Amino acid sequence: MLDKLKKSINKQIPESLILDFAMLKGLEAKKSDRYKASAELSIHSKIVQSDLSLLILNYKSADEEIEKKFYSRISAIIVFEYLSDVNYLLGNKLRKELIKNDMTELAEVSKSINKEFSDFKNENLNTFKYIRNELGAHKTKNTEILIKSVFEIDDEKIMDLTADVVLINNKLFRLLTQVSNAISEYHKLNGTL
Repeated sequence: MLDKLKKSINKQIPESLILDFAMLKGLEAKKSDRYKASAELSIHSKIVQSDLSLLILNYKSADEEIEKKFYSRISAIIVFEYLSDVNYLLGNKLRKELIKNDMTELAEVSKSINKEFSDFKNENLNTFKYIRNELGAHKTKNTEILIKSVFEIDDEKIMDLTADVVLINNKLFRLLTQVSNAISEYHKLNGTL
């Protein structure tokens, strides 16, 4: 079953990314930034979702402790960076774009999801930050800390938190689908850009 899920992720995400990238390039060709934040956030969040989903699946199928610790360290690094980026992309750029495009109801949904990401970040940032700065990126030259990174990381906790990010991202994808549908409806009535 895990292999089937992995194949599904490996197939669906690239197709979706190509469509988002085509939209972004189409906007650039028309010298329009009207939906740029939506396309950029969609691309960014889908790449992160793909990475985290594959890491979770690989973690679940791993037999060796060191392999599980590795997947959890990599997940922590990705989550840390994503939490640093998503606030600006979702709560600032997308929300402003939605308001500017008269999609205020969707802007409120954006604000709500951004708050969920923000609350998650506030509750868990130190865990991810420590792993990113000290353990995952091997920035320390202290061998004792490095060996602790192999054996003392609570990999189950990290992977549970990673799954929480994936679930919040699912809410974001529902919003992005609603945005895409609203854009489509607008242009059916009003013509292309």
